[in-house]
Amino acid sequence: MVVYAKAMLGFLAFIGLQLPLILADCPLDLSGSNFTLVASLCSNKNERGKCCRYMNAFVAFSVARHANVTGNLGVTSNLSDVCIHSILQTMELYGVPRNATNFCGFGTKIPVSYYCRDRTTVSQMLESPKFMDVTKNCKLPLSQENECRKCLNAGINYVHHLVGSQDNITLSTCRDATFAALASQVDNISAVEIASCFFQVGGFNIPPVLGSSPSPPAPKASPSPLVAATPNQLVLGAPPNQKHHERHLMSILGIGIAVTVAAIMMLIVLVVLIRKKSRELEDSENVNTNSSKHFPTCRAMHKFQEGTSSMFRKYSYKETKRGTYGFSTIIGRGGFGTVYKAQYTDGSMVAVKRMNRVSEQGEDEFCREIELLARLHHRHLVALRGFCIKKRKRFLMYEYMSNGCLKDHLHSPGKTPLSWETRIQIAIDVANALEYLHFYCDPPLCHRDIKSSNILLDEDFVAKVSGPLNSPELLISF
Repeated sequence: MVVYAKAMLGFLAFIGLQLPLILADCPLDLSGSNFTLVASLCSNKNERGKCCRYMNAFVAFSVARHANVTGNLGVTSNLSDVCIHSILQTMELYGVPRNATNFCGFGTKIPVSYYCRDRTTVSQMLESPKFMDVTKNCKLPLSQENECRKCLNAGINYVHHLVGSQDNITLSTCRDATFAALASQVDNISAVEIASCFFQVGGFNIPPVLGSSPSPPAPKASPSPLVAATPNQLVLGAPPNQKHHERHLMSILGIGIAVTVAAIMMLIVLVVLIRKKSRELEDSENVNTNSSKHFPTCRAMHKFQEGTSSMFRKYSYKETKRGTYGFSTIIGRGGFGTVYKAQYTDGSMVAVKRMNRVSEQGEDEFCREIELLARLHHRHLVALRGFCIKKRKRFLMYEYMSNGCLKDHLHSPGKTPLSWETRIQIAIDVANALEYLHFYCDPPLCHRDIKSSNILLDEDFVAKVSGPLNSPELLISF
């Protein structure tokens, strides 16, 4: 552990010294980007979609700030390869795996120049037909989900009107060009809010710059003994001006102290997490010993414990029975089993699906549905909240949708007919869910049973796609 800690400290210190040199020739400023978060997400195969979105968001934000100064939608062609190489080096130094950048298509799907339909400047985008609709629907604040959804839909409609039916890379580039043109017209704080909405990312920690517009990019470093290939050469190169030399040494010292403190904090957190994980695994083995005597359970369940601290957890049978009033609150039935409405003591409300079959095949389907749904996170997919196991009983807990399924609103007598505006919005919501399944999931998923009974509506009539994922013919990898 001591050797590992020393190696980590040396490596992080090297990163701090080399980062300004790596980005010296690229006009894009990514110095405030939280690449540590990107490295953490990209190291988890289940978070690859989120990894790509964060990577795309950081690059798009830097292009928008560059566009604010130059008016161009990206760097010039002679600097494109330089910027791609510099950003790749930076992400590798922060621990972003190379296979993650390859998977996300960095340089192709995520370029550094957003040229869309021969539009290369911000003014050309702003003067495009229907761009006023984007500006009108993307007025700040966008913190509310309804406002963000209006902005996203306006952007999607604008891009489709601009490029028509094109491949995904063209559509993505034009979407990023729309964001860059929009964000280049506002200050850093507002640009961060727009980016959080456009790319659906949280914790976008690019520090704001004081003033109404960002500072221009730093000039290229002039040839001098200070520009060296290694930290040792940095020390050996003596500038002619003593004061400049002192300031340079102070900056190196400050970076070293900051990196050291950060490394120590990371080590402390790592030790705490390792100990906590060890305790959880021991507790999990004790909890599941009795259950495994009755029926085997899949490995994906062992890491979840009973509690209320996380969005996805293991529920106890006792609280589930109490929340459904003895399994009397039936809201649906199907070939898979019965669905109940449950309200727990912490105020949360879920839909509880009780599985009928407990054969080995049924257990495989139960495990597969947990493993598939637990890694899917999108505002237009019904979220899996957790599961419950009691001897041979199996339960899955889903997000509760108060307005039921679309089929009831279309065909049940006595229901108030849905307005055309609501119907169009439901179609857009379903399209967003399918885009996430097809484009951002790893591996991509294909939902082959889109129908009105599998489209659920929440209290605001926001549509979310569901489906009996334990049936292999309905959700397959391609």
